[in-house]
Amino acid sequence: MAEEATSTSGRPDACIAYHQYRNEEDMRTVMGLVDAELSEPYSIFTYRYFLRSWPQLCFLARDGDRCFGAIVAKLERHRDALYRGYIAMLVVEKPYRVLGVGEMTSFGAGGGT
Repeated sequence: MAEEATSTSGRPDACIAYHQYRNEEDMRTVMGLVDAELSEPYSIFTYRYFLRSWPQLCFLARDGDRCFGAIVAKLERHRDALYRGYIAMLVVEKPYRVLGVGEMTSFGAGGGT
């Protein structure tokens, strides 16, 4: 997935743009989404572990200036030959959940496979 991609969703007023994690401001955005939408709380250390180790595997989804979705993932070598991926956090605000945003961000983190 390119660093930034745009698509029009099934929602007539939504123009969705995806971008890779960029900086601490994006981390605060991801933290706010997770805190608001998911029941499991995470410490700042958990966010920093994933976002500093695998920033290329974190994608955010925006509708204009509003960030409404994110995926945080990791990829590590497993058994000397294979890689194993792990989705740590996947969050999409309720009004956007029917648009396939989680699937699109997952493909971005997985390299389009």
